[in-house]
Amino acid sequence: MLVRFLMAALLVSVAVAFAMPEIPQARALCSAVLAIAVLATAVFTSSSTIARLARRLRPLLLVVLVVPAIYMTLQLAPIPIHGFGNPIWETASAALNVPLAGRLTVDIGATAQAFLHYGTTIALALIATVVALDKERAWQLLAMLVSVTAIVSACLLVRQAVGSDGLSPGDAPVLAVTGAVPAVLGLVLSAAMLARAFEERRRAKQLSFRLATTLSFALLAALLCLSAILARGDGTRTAIAALLGVGIVLAAFAIQNWFYGIWGMASVLATAAILFLAAFTLLPVRQNTDLTIALSAHNLAATERMLQDAGQAGSGAGTYAALLPIHRDIGAPLSRERPTAAAAIAIEMGRPFLYVLLMLAVLGAAALLRCSLRRRRDYVYAAIGSGAAAALALLALVEDGILQFGASLLAAAMFGLAVAQSQSDAATAALPSQSTRLVSEPDNPRPTCAPTRTYGIANASMRIGLGSIAVILIAQTVRLLAQPSYPGRLPVEAAREALLRALPSSPRGDGDLRAGRLAPASQPTANEAAASRPEIGGGPAAPMVLARALQYSPLRGDLWLMLAALSREQRSADYDVAALLKLSYYTAPNDLALLPLRLTVALGEVSVASEPELRELVQRDVRIALTKQPSLRPALIAAYQSASADGKGLVDNLISEWDSAALQSMRKEIRAPSPGTELPPPNRPPGRGTAR
Repeated sequence: MLVRFLMAALLVSVAVAFAMPEIPQARALCSAVLAIAVLATAVFTSSSTIARLARRLRPLLLVVLVVPAIYMTLQLAPIPIHGFGNPIWETASAALNVPLAGRLTVDIGATAQAFLHYGTTIALALIATVVALDKERAWQLLAMLVSVTAIVSACLLVRQAVGSDGLSPGDAPVLAVTGAVPAVLGLVLSAAMLARAFEERRRAKQLSFRLATTLSFALLAALLCLSAILARGDGTRTAIAALLGVGIVLAAFAIQNWFYGIWGMASVLATAAILFLAAFTLLPVRQNTDLTIALSAHNLAATERMLQDAGQAGSGAGTYAALLPIHRDIGAPLSRERPTAAAAIAIEMGRPFLYVLLMLAVLGAAALLRCSLRRRRDYVYAAIGSGAAAALALLALVEDGILQFGASLLAAAMFGLAVAQSQSDAATAALPSQSTRLVSEPDNPRPTCAPTRTYGIANASMRIGLGSIAVILIAQTVRLLAQPSYPGRLPVEAAREALLRALPSSPRGDGDLRAGRLAPASQPTANEAAASRPEIGGGPAAPMVLARALQYSPLRGDLWLMLAALSREQRSADYDVAALLKLSYYTAPNDLALLPLRLTVALGEVSVASEPELRELVQRDVRIALTKQPSLRPALIAAYQSASADGKGLVDNLISEWDSAALQSMRKEIRAPSPGTELPPPNRPPGRGTAR
């Protein structure tokens, strides 16, 4: 009964992760289901099963699983030593007039979400290991995973066939998958199922209905997964990753059936290595770029700049999206930047962490392949883990799919299956009986149970560990259900909507602040633009809400701008509007959706003319609106008409430098000179891509 519940929890978690978008509610649901499953495992699992689980989870493996969680905790922890944290915390502390402790992460909420993601993945891997300790259950789990990957691959094919997501505007996507990881892992699983079915066919010497059904199902799943891989734009890259994973499974199959022995193993592995290296030469490699993005098929200019500024300790798990607005090009939408998983890990966790992770993936693949070759039967499960580790290591250099929630849960289930069947149960089955036998000592007539004490300690330690994981998951679930966003960030969505409504000459439907886009639309006339001066709403507590949110996410350029606008509107003496504007420029220098309101606030601020740094930043926005983005000229008109005398003088001087006649024309019709002026690069704050 318990095993059935665990399998149901595993299936529900993976299905929810793939079917629902990556929102806090979906992660909370998966975390709740897995927390109950882990707690049930800790309480109701038999002692023999716990002993077998402890035998599989050796101390070295436990250390490897715990270290990332410890490192993410250190990224979240305040650093008492001045100068060791990210410089943005010191800058935000000065701008908000509140003491903020330095941290390695630049976004507390994003790193907390990453910690939840990792904890959920580890919990599912443990549940899969417990389920797969039994051979029959391991086969059922393999069939279930093949079914999941086949369905996901079929959905991906449909989405490719109908174009994009195949949905009308405003509909939700059917499948929250953008990478090739499910298809690649599904191909590895299908190859393992085919290998197992062929072996059963050879032993039975006849093709039964059950065996024919298994072969047909595995072939269909393999065809769907292969089609989903080849239908992608980067099909060559992902196909080679799939070839590596499938090649390891087929190599283990060939060795076990035809080439057993040291020389047979060497010949098969050498042949597989030569074939893979030959296929690897077909990969298109980008020259003169960082190795973490050299195999990517996308243009990753912003990611390359982020890699150059990244520190060795990283910027915090899950903070790639927070850093992107600082480094992206003018007006570039956030959705176009798809980094590789290796690049994202190097930016968020540091390059040393990435190198150690890749090395562990290679060593893990080799260890699981060794375990597979040491077993005469049921070797395909360990081969699955070996092939998956090798394929994922290569995919990390191609795309970011392995960091998605559904793909990571699927990979965790595969590794749990591989670890559970990596050893024979012969030695493990004898463990309880050997541990509980009575031992009579010569000097003590009463029998003792010394081995039982050691066995009991290991049993209790494993149960306590599982219970601790369950408690952590329950706590995270309660926090997510009570407050879907991190403390201080939930009211931010309303603030962003208010900011969007406040944009002069940009109605609600024309600009997408969340996506960082400002779609061109029919622009109002000068008089209409002048009438659309921003009326910032919000009560006296609104600045406090924004300030609290910025204490958790100090790289939010939209929130810095909103706080500056509210402070100027309410004539608040708590904050320096010029300092807030600078941080808005530094944390989102090229976000065109912020430019209209930022110009309005900046040109109306009397301190603009007295601060050379802020003056240069404002001049850059004026140049963009005049020469590079004609759709933003009405916004400049509205900002100019509501500007202070110093602000108008700043715009007048800037335009007169290009064309004195254009100044007179602008005063009449607010017309700009023809494009052609080169824009200076954005003022980027020093120090690891964050503001100082």
